[in-house]
Amino acid sequence: MRSFLILLLLWSFGLSADTQETTADKKVDPATQRENPVSAVPYESGDQPASTCEDRWSNFLPIWGQDACERGYVLPRPFGISLGYMHQDQPFDVTDIFINGIDVKSPGIAVVDEVQNEESTYTLRLDAWILPFWNVYGILGRTSGEANGPLQVNLEPVFPLLCKLPGNNCSIDTTFTLKYKADVVGFGTTIAGGYKDFFGMIDYNRTRADLDISITDARATVISSRIGWNGKLGGFTGVLWVGAMYQDISQVLDLPLDIGSDVLLVSIDQSTQAPWNYLVGGQWDINRSFSILAEFGFGDRKSQMLNLTYRF
Repeated sequence: MRSFLILLLLWSFGLSADTQETTADKKVDPATQRENPVSAVPYESGDQPASTCEDRWSNFLPIWGQDACERGYVLPRPFGISLGYMHQDQPFDVTDIFINGIDVKSPGIAVVDEVQNEESTYTLRLDAWILPFWNVYGILGRTSGEANGPLQVNLEPVFPLLCKLPGNNCSIDTTFTLKYKADVVGFGTTIAGGYKDFFGMIDYNRTRADLDISITDARATVISSRIGWNGKLGGFTGVLWVGAMYQDISQVLDLPLDIGSDVLLVSIDQSTQAPWNYLVGGQWDINRSFSILAEFGFGDRKSQMLNLTYRF
């Protein structure tokens, strides 16, 4: 996360001019001094002649990283392995229901307008900083969840005469539950920049989940942005931020139902009801290698995320 303090504009604000300056000619602005000079974790210095470079095997990445660290800009180690956990609870809209290709929602035979979906996902993420402001990563994970919703069944359009007979109840109001598990794969990229102790970033990722209850996969696109501050508060050395997340999950679940001598294919077309929610989070930098991240989401979609990262 310290990488968020690398300015995209670093390269257009006079790197060549800085190179020609001598140390004696430089006037150091107090506001650009290192945030925590006694901390084991260095921070963005702004304009500090002392080098923050490490002599490591992985110094071939990021590209232009050596130039930046020689001018006092602190880069994260280029490679990372993260173990993560995320829990989400959010509503989905159900737009269509088909049984063996026959629309059963429009005539009111079966109606499900909304489902509440709750899931937990465990992930392994591998990432690399290609440029000081550009990160790419891959995701492997396992998710399990449960969808609950009200179900209204009305058989009168199918059996109009039978349903008019006394004692026949052709309308049923009930609830349903779908439990599922899935293997998750995906990829993503992050663009980050900052100024002194403040940063901003945008993240984009796509994932595919092989649901065990459906013969089609679920696909999701997630875009998030964050702005924040890095420094020291008491015993906390790390980063604090606020942000927002957009999720685009539009999918058709094809659920095969075995009814003995035949199999019914129930297709449910659903999409995220509230694409946006708000984020607040923080990261504790234990040292240059290890960090712990926690983030919480608010709004119609509620989320909790916890990550342990090792950088090398």
